[in-house]
Amino acid sequence: MRARTDCREPRGAGPRTRIEARRAAPAALRDAAAAARAIAPGARYARRMSATAPADAALRRLWGRLTRQSVTDRSLSALTLLLLTEVVLVPPLVELGVFNRHFADLVFVAGLALGVWMLADRTLAGRSFILTAAVSVALRVANLWLPDTALRTPDAVFAGINLLTLCWLTLAYTLASGPINVHRVLGAISAYLLLGLAFAHAHRLVAIQAEGAYLLLGHPAPYDELVAKLAYYSFVSLTTLGFGDITPVHPAARAVTTLEALIGVLYPTALLGWLVSNVTRGAPPRA
Repeated sequence: MRARTDCREPRGAGPRTRIEARRAAPAALRDAAAAARAIAPGARYARRMSATAPADAALRRLWGRLTRQSVTDRSLSALTLLLLTEVVLVPPLVELGVFNRHFADLVFVAGLALGVWMLADRTLAGRSFILTAAVSVALRVANLWLPDTALRTPDAVFAGINLLTLCWLTLAYTLASGPINVHRVLGAISAYLLLGLAFAHAHRLVAIQAEGAYLLLGHPAPYDELVAKLAYYSFVSLTTLGFGDITPVHPAARAVTTLEALIGVLYPTALLGWLVSNVTRGAPPRA
């Protein structure tokens, strides 16, 4: 409402007083209009805020759903599928020439991105994972222009650190308190696959530093011929199959292979014990 201003001349006023009253009336009207204009933006802002409040509440509810535990659980299943793709499908397709090695880099970067979105937090492990993941992505992008020989060692180091950190974060979430569901079981499988991929980069680092550290079908294999088969060799060692087509002959290669075989045996045992203990703890007591 507009402010009303009394512009009437006072009774009994002289000519000079009436002139001053006439001069003061427009000024009072201007002041009232200015006050109304000053109040109007605040009122319009309040009306606008009240109109957008339901939309803001809906966005907050949507963000809450996106950050809930159930979404992270489903992301563990997506991570498992992505890792299975990287382990089972990508190496033979690259080795057969269907895709080049940059396709494998793309799958690796996709796994890192999913891990950052899903599990990175403000802990030391979470921040370290974000930092090392950024370095790994930068190395993979630089590899598009720089020669591969210049980036092999740092790429193997940071890729191994990334995979081990992501494995730790995945296990920390999977083993946290809460109900056991199929997504958490798949999260434990994801951690196992991440271990195998991390050891593949450890074998890769040994092969870079010690030429001829591995024999391929009984003969020393150059790095370029061996690198595409190291993920296969890593999982053969992790599952203690030991086909014998790739043989570690260097002391460092044997040490990494022995450590991987021990973890491959102990990890399922420890995981099975954790599952049994959680199921037993959650079961109702017998009468």
